[in-house]
Amino acid sequence: MSKAVSCNLPVLSVWLLLSLLGFGDALGIELAPETPQKGTRPNLVVIFTDDQVHNAIGYDNPDVHTPSLDSLARQGLIFDRCYAASPICAASRASAMTGLFPQQHGVIALQRNAFVSRFHKDGQEASRTLAKLLSNAGYHTAAYGKSHLGKPTDYGFDEGKEMGPHNDVETFARMDKFLTERADSDKPFFLWLAPRQPHVPLLPEKKWLDLYDPSKLTLPANFRDSPTSESLNNQGLPGEDFYRDSKYVRNVGNLPAGPPRSRAVMWRFLQAYYAVVSHLDHQIGTFVTQMKSAGLWENTILIFVSDNGYHLGSHGLGNKITMHEESVRVPMFVVGPGVARGKRSQALVSSVDLFPTLLALAGTKIPDGTMGHSLTPVFRNPQSTVRKTVFSECVGVGGKPGQGHRMAYDGRYKLILSGTNEHYLFDLKADTHEVDDRLDLIEYAQARMRLEQDLARWMNKIGDRPFPE
Repeated sequence: MSKAVSCNLPVLSVWLLLSLLGFGDALGIELAPETPQKGTRPNLVVIFTDDQVHNAIGYDNPDVHTPSLDSLARQGLIFDRCYAASPICAASRASAMTGLFPQQHGVIALQRNAFVSRFHKDGQEASRTLAKLLSNAGYHTAAYGKSHLGKPTDYGFDEGKEMGPHNDVETFARMDKFLTERADSDKPFFLWLAPRQPHVPLLPEKKWLDLYDPSKLTLPANFRDSPTSESLNNQGLPGEDFYRDSKYVRNVGNLPAGPPRSRAVMWRFLQAYYAVVSHLDHQIGTFVTQMKSAGLWENTILIFVSDNGYHLGSHGLGNKITMHEESVRVPMFVVGPGVARGKRSQALVSSVDLFPTLLALAGTKIPDGTMGHSLTPVFRNPQSTVRKTVFSECVGVGGKPGQGHRMAYDGRYKLILSGTNEHYLFDLKADTHEVDDRLDLIEYAQARMRLEQDLARWMNKIGDRPFPE
């Protein structure tokens, strides 16, 4: 993988030059306004949701009511193929904060000890976190909501707090004060806004539930009551047949969050899950309105993304951890000055790209060894790409370094390496729901060989277990 390239020029100045030269018109791309209201660099906002599957958003799923998010996405650039660096909470968040994969930063599954020792105050890499680098670049940095990595101020943020409860009411209430304070400052800010929704427990108010008629909701095409025992479905330790959240019922109506679940149960679970997403959508819409009232919106780039996906009965599963699309693929869009408007990108994107992208937008140096790629070229030209293959890894809860599932995906073919080193190959063009393993078909031999080589090189680069011969 090539080294990310940094840019030390003020990014907005570069954008303005490109516009004056007519590059946007030549590419047929409508760009957002170029002139900032304050200073020379944009404010940066990341909304990082929790357990939001890629199609739990209105612009990709007519069943879901998200008018605020749909409106925002239409004003910017939608990334249709964004993948979590690791489909589990703490590991994914640590990757976004460091630009590294879990086997590199040490936060596997939910264990955060490595992050606390290496990236917190006085740690050997405390100066390398996203928050610290942006703070050193002149940004006021803040994080509110779910951290999962300790106190935000312990890993580089100027201010912040791990906040609850599950409905994010306190977190979004704090935003009014934050935006009022920032409106009086000429200093650009970086806000990491991390709602806990739509993570379980799903306890939406009746007005949000009433938006949905369970009988009219569409179950996944690959829905099953229970998963098969193939190793790629395992959500436990290598060699187990374990499926998470089967006993978790702290949801409205005591709905189980894991298998086995009938169609009737899943329709009600979908209703509750989508209701929570709609509540979150309303909160984000209010937040954007507050930004506009504070005079901050026109000079802000907002990135919306989730930490990982979520199984809503697909393959018979709940939770995440596997390398299926529902688990590892997440919604993502970007809106703001210099970003193409009303477009969709098919570029392969990893959540590890957030780190170099935000540093590039701030016009500051990207550290050597960063695994992600800046997405700013795609912001300008949605037809461009930054990689040929995207990777992901997940050790799973209770696992050890080197264990768990791995993935390499080239935009059509996906190779999955399970925790017991079994291989699976899916053709997502012919089989979008990943139900037909084509590993041993002769016509897929070339794709298999190429992806095995790609995955082996990547695993070696991140210090993972040896790729099985």
